[in-house]
Amino acid sequence: MKRHVAWLCALACAAGAAPSRGQAQTADTLFATGVRAYKNLEFDLAASLLRRDLARRNVAAVPVAERARGLAYLGAAEWFRGRRDSAVVVFRRLVMLDPRYRPDRLIFPPEVTSAFDAVRLQTKTALIVLPGDTAVVLGTTLYRFWIVVSSFQQIDVSLRYEDGAPFRPLYVGPVGDSLDMSWDGLDAAGGPPAVSRMVLRVLSRAPTGELASIVQVPLAVTLVPADTLPWPPGPAASDLLPERADGAAAKRALLGGLLVSSAVLVLPAVVGESDTPSEPRVAVAGTIGLATALGFILHRPGRPLPDNVRANQAQRDAWQQRIASVTAENARRRRDVRLTVRGGEPTTIQPRGP
Repeated sequence: MKRHVAWLCALACAAGAAPSRGQAQTADTLFATGVRAYKNLEFDLAASLLRRDLARRNVAAVPVAERARGLAYLGAAEWFRGRRDSAVVVFRRLVMLDPRYRPDRLIFPPEVTSAFDAVRLQTKTALIVLPGDTAVVLGTTLYRFWIVVSSFQQIDVSLRYEDGAPFRPLYVGPVGDSLDMSWDGLDAAGGPPAVSRMVLRVLSRAPTGELASIVQVPLAVTLVPADTLPWPPGPAASDLLPERADGAAAKRALLGGLLVSSAVLVLPAVVGESDTPSEPRVAVAGTIGLATALGFILHRPGRPLPDNVRANQAQRDAWQQRIASVTAENARRRRDVRLTVRGGEPTTIQPRGP
């Protein structure tokens, strides 16, 4: 005991003589000093230093693995100090912090590892292991996560609204070590989530059925609808051929025929041959007029142009096929609505005392 007091006095003097050095002392230094004291069998000093180290680590949000090591050494120190109840409390904190943790049997003696295993078997809690930010297609791909438990237990896994109201149950039943879980991104009715935040909750129950612990992780979810394709434009008017005659050819034929007929009738008078018989001229002029009338009828305005109609219909059919293809693709894309899921920091609640 005197040796422990001397150690503490020496540490206090060093801190008073060099305050800047004391302020710069890191949690790693405290942890290393505590572990060294534990290995030197100075368990009182080790427990004091390790508690100070854990207090700093909790405030500084040190990774779980480092905090778990500190708790393992602290529990062992309390065990060898003869404070078995304190050791059990520390080991329970360790199990609640990380249900996967197992003390290194090459470092800690059998009495410590056996005591820890007994506490672990009695402590019912779980750990939720989430992937990184994930995007899933609603109802098609799955958002996968894992549940790791401290020991065999009954669990209740569900998604909840932020206010705690049920969103969708996922699993109720026993777990021995771990469980691979998944969610298709839909609510209990099979529709997309109507909220952007929810909670993934795991209830652990004692063998008697009473609630032992609650672990929950906030989830931020975002619906990302797929971009749809624009409608293809129809054939431009400039790309279509005229489907009916515009009458220009008919007018040209009519005008030409009239000019030729008139020329036939008046030509002798123009050249001064008045004694030329008129009957042949009239017959020729009549024939030309008849041909002119026939040409006008054949090239009448508004007459359908079958070749142009077929060419235009081919363009319209190709456009309708593009419309059908885009419609089918957009329907598929609307079904492939994506949901991005981002997990937050887990919290653990222990409803009842040890």
